[in-house]
Amino acid sequence: MQKAKLITNEDAEKILSHMTKRHDKLIFRLSIETGLRISDILDLKAWYLDKIMYVREKKTGKIKIVEISDELMSQLQPIKDYAIKNCDKERYAFPSPRTPKKHLHRSTYHRRLKRAATSACVDCSAHSGRKLYAGNVFRDKKSISEVQKSLNHKYITTTATYLGIDLEKLMEMWQEIQNKSQ
Repeated sequence: MQKAKLITNEDAEKILSHMTKRHDKLIFRLSIETGLRISDILDLKAWYLDKIMYVREKKTGKIKIVEISDELMSQLQPIKDYAIKNCDKERYAFPSPRTPKKHLHRSTYHRRLKRAATSACVDCSAHSGRKLYAGNVFRDKKSISEVQKSLNHKYITTTATYLGIDLEKLMEMWQEIQNKSQ
């Protein structure tokens, strides 16, 4: 499996500017803002979109509480309103263009993301949005354990890997500092 690329907020904006489909932009923004995996975003039902959502992660089965910004929610609201107006609780937020009863396939989204990223001269994958989210949480909270909690990671080593932090090296540096202060 290929390792997800780390991108910056500036890279993300470049990619967004090269995306042509509105739904692709919304999916990418959801990934960056919530840290949800692409499979969880694509599985969202339209009527369920809300400012605060409880999402059961497909990979782990854990519940993740996500909060969506007012700006992004205003862009998602027409999708939700359409499903509610039509009493369609089964409608996906991001339906497949060929089979509307199914959600957009992750490979279709990934192909579109790659096309936009290549045009923006940025190397990324569908998981890069989740990693960017992790980096932004770390920058704001200054705590690996806060990032671990927000990503629902079981092990802090997984979170450290996400952030590009070598925990063993960090522990060695901390031990050296402790030894010098004694």
